[in-house]
Amino acid sequence: MVDFDALYRQHAPAITASLARSFGARRLDLIEAAVQEAFVSAIESWGADVPERPGAWLQVAARRRVIDAIRRAAWMAPDEALDEIEAPAAVPDRDEDLLKMMFVCCHPAIPLESALALALRTLCGFPVPALSRALRLDEAAVEKRLMRARQVLREEHVELELDGAPDSELALRLDGVLRTLYVLFLEGYSAHAGDTQIDEDLCHTAIRLNGMLLASRFATPRGRALQALFLLQTARLASRVDAAGDMIPLDRQDRARWDRAMIADGLEHLGRAATGDVVSPFHLEAGIAACHALAATYAATDWPQIVALYDQLLALTPSPVIALQRAIAVGRANGARAGLRALEGLVGNDRLEDDPVLAAAIGELEAARGDVRAARTAYRRALELAGTAPERRFLEERLAAL
Repeated sequence: MVDFDALYRQHAPAITASLARSFGARRLDLIEAAVQEAFVSAIESWGADVPERPGAWLQVAARRRVIDAIRRAAWMAPDEALDEIEAPAAVPDRDEDLLKMMFVCCHPAIPLESALALALRTLCGFPVPALSRALRLDEAAVEKRLMRARQVLREEHVELELDGAPDSELALRLDGVLRTLYVLFLEGYSAHAGDTQIDEDLCHTAIRLNGMLLASRFATPRGRALQALFLLQTARLASRVDAAGDMIPLDRQDRARWDRAMIADGLEHLGRAATGDVVSPFHLEAGIAACHALAATYAATDWPQIVALYDQLLALTPSPVIALQRAIAVGRANGARAGLRALEGLVGNDRLEDDPVLAAAIGELEAARGDVRAARTAYRRALELAGTAPERRFLEERLAAL
């Protein structure tokens, strides 16, 4: 049985970027439709007989559909250029095309939040429901942002090549690219929905693409801090779930399984990110990750330092999500009652209303201070909101323990 969802995420972004190079990013809506049609055709025709190179099959099928669509458009509107359809197919460079396409999606004429949605949808294969959860927007709002972003690409006649764009404009786009990579990594590190909690492929894709940025003229201290964050977090992935895919809390993780070479690489990037006079949110988050990575045991974790870093992060980018993470750290640094006091102002916040992390944090802290009834109520609420199967099993285990 072919897993077409996995196949789509594996191949669709690279095919889309390659076709954008051949036919122009301004035709992104047409290209995306052609890629979707190619996958529908594959579902209908492959059965159990999957081609030896499914990506190449899908690339050819999508390209033919783009050409057909351009011909139809030229027939209906004679000023539509036809020269692209006779051009040879571009030789794909998967990572380079993906990276260039991220800069296209983050064109300055597209609002940053819309650019983020477009890049994640087009180049990371996020379905709209996943985008809705990752961006904390309803699905209608996500669809509206995507439609408007594609319209801007058409109106601005945006192309994939970046050589002609001024450095000042590309610097503006870089912010959107880094944020896209950040959200991509987070979805891999802790999924919002599905049967698995971790998608290592997404994490390594973010590391690989950011590594390309750092090897180019787009290298910045912020990019190095982001790479440090990626590496320090990815180094701990092997200990975050067991063989059955069930979540292992931080205090029970086997630190011998942490990738020490990757931690060293992450710390090196963090050190190199210390140039200049700007401290970004990525610097502070990487600092928090370093505190965890350097602790020999859970008991040795420097929670006061983590709280101090969260204080700086919250001052730099006020957010209920960051406030929630800070409150959890306060609970571990100063005890359950202090943690619950820090959480009080977040209960009822619209952005956290559907977030199981808040309810689970309350459950953990209530259990720690001995209020089993309140803990069970909070864990039940978290269970109602949980998006992944491992998350649900973890919360069920916590409830059973109470």
